[in-house]
Formats: sequence, C-alpha cells, structure tokens
Amino acid sequence: MELNAKTIMNRLQKETELLKPITLENSKKLKTVLVGMLSDLQQVCMGNDIDVMLAYGSALGAVRHKGFIPWDDDLDVYMSRSDWNKFKSIFKSLMGDKYELEGPNANENAPKQTFAKIYLKGTDLTDIYDLNTPYLHGIYIDIFILDNLAGHSIIRKIDAKASEILKFIINSQTYYEYPNPLIEKFMKMKASTHLYLNFRKFLGFMISFKSHTFWCNWFDKFFSRHKKTSSGLTQFSWSREVFDRSVYYPCSEGDFEGLKVKLPGNVHEYLRKSYGDDYMELPPMEKREDHMIINLNFGKY
Repeated sequence: MELNAKTIMNRLQKETELLKPITLENSKKLKTVLVGMLSDLQQVCMGNDIDVMLAYGSALGAVRHKGFIPWDDDLDVYMSRSDWNKFKSIFKSLMGDKYELEGPNANENAPKQTFAKIYLKGTDLTDIYDLNTPYLHGIYIDIFILDNLAGHSIIRKIDAKASEILKFIINSQTYYEYPNPLIEKFMKMKASTHLYLNFRKFLGFMISFKSHTFWCNWFDKFFSRHKKTSSGLTQFSWSREVFDRSVYYPCSEGDFEGLKVKLPGNVHEYLRKSYGDDYMELPPMEKREDHMIINLNFGKY
C-alpha cells in the first residue's frame, strides 16, 4: 500500500474510536449552514464585482446532483488572484461581524494551510488535523486562488514540482510544532508509519527557524509572482491542475441546493479532466470517503 499522508489518515480515521462519522441529522444541518454561508459569500461578491465559483467536488455536485454530493459535506470555491485581493480588503467591513477569514497574507490570523478559509463564528468543526493546534476551528468554506502560469514551459514544470515539495515540507512543520497525540499513537504502531512520522517531523524541524505563518505567506507570494496574463491558470496550493483560462472564465451558471451559483466556464471540460470521462457516474461504495470528525458544534445556528 502506498505510504503517504492521505493513505495514512484514511486508515487512521477508520481504525480509531475517537474519530466518528457525522450523523445523518448533523450532516443535513451542516449542509444547510454551509449553503447559508455560500449565500452570504455570493451576495458580498456579487455586490463588489468579484467572481466566486464552485470548485472540485462542489462543482461536481452542482452538475451531477444540483447540490452536495450525497456523502460529501464541505464546500470549495475559486477566486482569481485579483478578486482574492479585492475580497481580502473588503472582508472585515462586510463580513467580519459573522465570519472569520484565514489564509496566507490575508490578515492577522495564522494560516493553517497554503490556501484560505472562511469560518462561521461561534461554531466548531474539529477534525484530526485540528487536534492540538492553535488555528481557527469552525464550520468553513475553502477558498482556492487561481494564479497565472509562467510564460516559459520549463518554469511551469519547475513551479509545479516545487509547489508539491514545498507544500509537503510546510505542512510537516505542524507535525513538529504541534504533536498530535492521536496521530502519534497510531503511527507508532508500525515501523513504516513511525519512520514516516519522524521524517515529517524532521522536515518540520529543519524549517522551524521561521514560523509556519511565514512559510505559508512566502509560498503564496512566490507562486503568485507571475503578473503577466498567460493562456493558462493554475491553483498551486492544493493541486497542480492546469487549465486554459477559457475553462474558468467567463463563468457559467448552475444550481446548488436551490442557489444559483457560478461554475467554471467550461465546466464539463473541467470535470472531465479532473474526474475522468465518467464523472457523471457514481463511484463504487469503497471509493466514497466519509468525513470523520472529533467534534461538531453549531452554536446558535
């Protein structure tokens, strides 16, 4: 079996008693809250000439199910770099009463990862990655930023490989600085996973002369350095996807749980390349991932 973070975490989620799947009742409520958050986000963006479009599984859900993928309960959106910069500048005044923003070079909140999140204040959604960390917890929407590609093909290839390596190293800093007792106990049960954990912690130690916030901010600045508009756009902080600009813009429209939403302009090409030619077919049961959590609290919502 392949030894990587995702594989290990999937095993951990299935084999530990502390993590539990979201109940059907809470899943329905969580989806209702997320749709409300998306509606608020869209209203602010529409009023300020910002394109926010559904991404990844959320875009797939909009096309295939007109809403959430039945076994999924999170939301992902895209913004262009210019729209993200505009959104950051207006967030506090227009959404700050109800929401918190976290992301590289966004504000005073320490970013957990190299992409951004909007959190609903007064809620808690704690998963395995949140245990023992100082970052914001809460019901959230992920925001992924679309950046220009380099003009030269060699630089594009270097950027793509560098982003994967740097994300791995930067995320390793959390293993070192905030040891997770659940992950540590599980991974020490086998020599291979124990070795993997120690390797991640060693990488984290090697870059700990600067803060995690510093590295997330640096990553964001470095991979947004291509100012000249190119024919392609990519999203460095999560995947190495590369699409022609016309696949994203101008946005198309779709339906999501009763909301009118924006989607990538050529959404079928986007989904075909992201999920395969058979993206409209439901995957087999064994490939459907449950969202395992430690705690979920809706507060007043």
